[in-house]
Amino acid sequence: MRTCVTLPIIALLLGASATTAFPSTASSSARAMPKNAPINAAAGGRAQGRRQLSSKNIGAGGDLVQHPAFGLRGGAVESVAAASSSTSLSAGIGLVEACGLAAPIASIFVSLSPFPTVQKIRRDKSVGDLPLLPYSSLVANCFIWMIYGLLKSEPKVWSCNSFSTILGIYYFATFAKYSPKASPTLPGSIAMHFKAAVGTILATLAVAASMSKSKAASILGSAGVAICIALFASPLAALKTVFKTKSAEAIPLPFAIAATVNCVLWFVVGWFDMKDVNIWFPNGMGLACGLLQISLKLFYGDGSKAALAEAKQAA
Repeated sequence: MRTCVTLPIIALLLGASATTAFPSTASSSARAMPKNAPINAAAGGRAQGRRQLSSKNIGAGGDLVQHPAFGLRGGAVESVAAASSSTSLSAGIGLVEACGLAAPIASIFVSLSPFPTVQKIRRDKSVGDLPLLPYSSLVANCFIWMIYGLLKSEPKVWSCNSFSTILGIYYFATFAKYSPKASPTLPGSIAMHFKAAVGTILATLAVAASMSKSKAASILGSAGVAICIALFASPLAALKTVFKTKSAEAIPLPFAIAATVNCVLWFVVGWFDMKDVNIWFPNGMGLACGLLQISLKLFYGDGSKAALAEAKQAA
């Protein structure tokens, strides 16, 4: 009887001892976990969040949508694109405005560009092979555009052309004083150029006085386009002489350069600002003529005097 009681007591004591000596598996695993386990768990959470972002937070067309963890907004890409487009548009408008301010000044420089050539004519008392057409067409062209600007109420047009008309009259008078009465390079005769210029002025005044502003502006604009192209192409009247003598001395380089720059500015203003075909079209043609003149001047130069004299004797 004593033995039966003793055995259960011993078994109970042994079980308690075993529990104390060998703790449970869960408690042992918890104590064996390394200290950086929470960090690894957090990293895993972030990786899962990124996977969710890539799969759930990229909308149609690749746009990012708002995510609670990262605070991304769906219009971010569109906002950047809109800001870039607005900046480009502002730069374009600024360029057009700058051309609008520079174009009248450039027109005055075009009118002043023949001044050194005319002064050389005064010193040499000879026009050489220079054509009269640039100066006679300058008078007619600038007078038409002066009236056109007044009819259209465009100060940037009439102001510079008023000044250019006065200069054109001075150039014409100086050239006529030292020019032969007729020459192939004029072309024609001085009397013919004079009648054409005066007739253009009288016809312009008659149109402006007898018609409504809109109709008169339309007619004078068309006439101005034709004369303006003649003005910019006028140095090419000596083109035959240039090819025959292998010399571009008859092409005034200052006028060609000034006219080319002027045409670029007025083309931009006419196309983008005024939206007036009577402004941008002739200046586009003038740009092409100016580039051709500059190319011939750079290719042939002024040539040698001996070659010029030989070519003239052969002619």
